[in-house]
Amino acid sequence: MTIDFSTRLESGVNEVFPNMIVQKCVFHAIQLLTRGLKKEFTKIKKEHLLDHIDEWISLRRRTLSLEKGEQTTDVSPFKFYDVELAWEIYAQLRECLSRNDPRQIERKLQTFFSSSQFIKWYGKHVFLSKYDDVFSKRNLTYSIKGIEYIVPQIYKAFRAAIRELRKELEDLKSHFNKIKYLVLMNPSNMELYHRRKLRKYLKEFPWLRSYRQLLVRFYYQFRLPPDKRSPLSFLSRLITDTSHPWLKSAVQTLIDNEESVFRFQRVPELFPKIKPSKSIKVVNESCNKLVKKLYRTQCGMRTIKNIRMRISNLLKCPIIISPNLLEKIK
Repeated sequence: MTIDFSTRLESGVNEVFPNMIVQKCVFHAIQLLTRGLKKEFTKIKKEHLLDHIDEWISLRRRTLSLEKGEQTTDVSPFKFYDVELAWEIYAQLRECLSRNDPRQIERKLQTFFSSSQFIKWYGKHVFLSKYDDVFSKRNLTYSIKGIEYIVPQIYKAFRAAIRELRKELEDLKSHFNKIKYLVLMNPSNMELYHRRKLRKYLKEFPWLRSYRQLLVRFYYQFRLPPDKRSPLSFLSRLITDTSHPWLKSAVQTLIDNEESVFRFQRVPELFPKIKPSKSIKVVNESCNKLVKKLYRTQCGMRTIKNIRMRISNLLKCPIIISPNLLEKIK
């Protein structure tokens, strides 16, 4: 009998049909692992991309609040180094622009622009480009009249720089959303353009190669004869202490149920007269849905007559009730 990974269904089958050979559905085995990996990738995306983007947004809000003279309650340090560095750059800009003498502001800024702290900032090119535009497009100079326009524009130039840095992360997030589904694809189902895209994105996210290699190896096990197949213990390399619980659970479930997942490979030996069929290794989903529907409506089955009537109606066929169940009902 082919079933999914439901422990309740398996315990019911073992109780009612104790001598039944159980095959765990191959489709559900693959689905179990890929769902766990999706959760893991979503977790990684949040930790390394979404949280990073949120910090850039938070930095922008903080700068606007300071320029409006509002009291900022959030003064905690940023988690990501480049955001924290940008915050330090902004603090230095504010210190330079706080001078009363326009000429002194100019000298302070020029000194700061040549400092090592500013040089190692990734946003310096965009900032300096916007900074130069302030003077080239309007022919402004550092004067008492011009400083009123220059200061807000310098702050805008800073926000333009951090916006570009955030945009790079947004693009990276978009690419990551595309590659995670390519990484999970079965090689047998991939077209040439899938492979080209995967190779392209793996150059951008090289750390995903290990996931892809292990997943391809997992897919390959279903095509190998039993004597050449590797134990699924290699899947444990997918998980770490910080992995998503779904991935940990999926890997452990597959390792624990390895024998029943690959039992279809032994069918020709155990039953020589049975022809190889996809239905042996994959659950008939329509039947599976019926079983789940029966499970959902079981509370109304209080008598033998009611059980027979409702199940026969749902299955549209006569049924035989197991003696074990009859004993339990009595």
